[in-house]
Amino acid sequence: MIAALVLASLPQAGELTAFKAAKVFTAGDAGVLDRGVVLVQGDHIAAVGLASELAVPPEAVLVDLGDGWLVPGMHEPHCHIAGSLSDLNDMVYLTNPELGTYEVVEPGNRYLQDAVAGGVTTALLIPGSGTNIGGFGTLVKTAGETVEESVVRSPGSLKVAQAGNPESYSFGVGRAMMNWNTRHTIERGLRWARDFRAGRAPWNPELARFEGLADGTVPVSVHTQIYQVVLMTVTMLGRDLGLRAFIDHGEFDGYKTGPLAVQYGVPAMLGPRSLWFDRSSARILGLGAAWWPFVKDGLVLGYNTDSPVVPEEELSYQACMGVRLGHDDPVGALHGITSNAAKALLCEHISGKLEAGLDADFAAWTGFPLDPRSHVTRVWIRGRLVYDAERDGRRY
Repeated sequence: MIAALVLASLPQAGELTAFKAAKVFTAGDAGVLDRGVVLVQGDHIAAVGLASELAVPPEAVLVDLGDGWLVPGMHEPHCHIAGSLSDLNDMVYLTNPELGTYEVVEPGNRYLQDAVAGGVTTALLIPGSGTNIGGFGTLVKTAGETVEESVVRSPGSLKVAQAGNPESYSFGVGRAMMNWNTRHTIERGLRWARDFRAGRAPWNPELARFEGLADGTVPVSVHTQIYQVVLMTVTMLGRDLGLRAFIDHGEFDGYKTGPLAVQYGVPAMLGPRSLWFDRSSARILGLGAAWWPFVKDGLVLGYNTDSPVVPEEELSYQACMGVRLGHDDPVGALHGITSNAAKALLCEHISGKLEAGLDADFAAWTGFPLDPRSHVTRVWIRGRLVYDAERDGRRY
């Protein structure tokens, strides 16, 4: 009955498939379902529920995953491998808002094939961090035959690197200059976007992608790590400019900005480093463990690989190591690379959970994904089987 009501409210297009598994991790309000079922109509999820309560229509094709887990496709918030690696770091000026990664997306490259085998279905392809603004990223699915099929949103984010690499630009620049120039560039772009929409400014190809920043539909992914730098990320981008920014490293003592990150709604996507030696306490500390206490106050916490720094297919292992080193919430860590990452990427209305209406992106696992003994057996993106370890050979 429940299935009939849900299906009646959706466009009737595409084959109806029912996926059954011993454990269905929804990453949503339903939590983990024992003996759950996910109904897929075409490329979208139609319904999710307990097998004992959600009636499967007789015309549905049944995919029984037995004792396995069905988990939302993982989301990578810091990726360099979804396109050409040779031209992601053009250091023409200290800020380069006219550049973007859309033109270098390479669907189906070998790194993405491995990413799929690791259960990653969505990734943010961003420029490098050689300058304070490397350009705009592109949000992509990890499987697709063409660029148009792969791209979820372009622009996917504005890539900002506030320190750590851009100091080497030209003959060297300091943080005061970098902060002023970054703020000035973004303010100029936001001002143009508002004026252009109001008919007060002509088309400007250098600043054209700022429209998404101005209306809050495109986030800012920020290469930011130590306390002083993360503090500027939160205060400049989140507080002063009102942008949907997220921390894309958050390493070392950056966690000390946690209360401010909560206050201004700035998510923290941690990595690729998992630990560091804290000289103030003479202890080795886990990165996730340092940020985790702020989750109870509302921090959106997740992980990244900065692929290829850490191979993209090891995104689940990043969260696994976060738990091993003190992020004492395995389910929360799994949220960090599914629903929380989708929130940071502003695509939670598209994917990141197993909920009706979202893209049918999910993976079948042999066990809990953060258990390193588990592996992916099959992956579906937009309802299409894109990886089958038995059919294709296990890639990871």
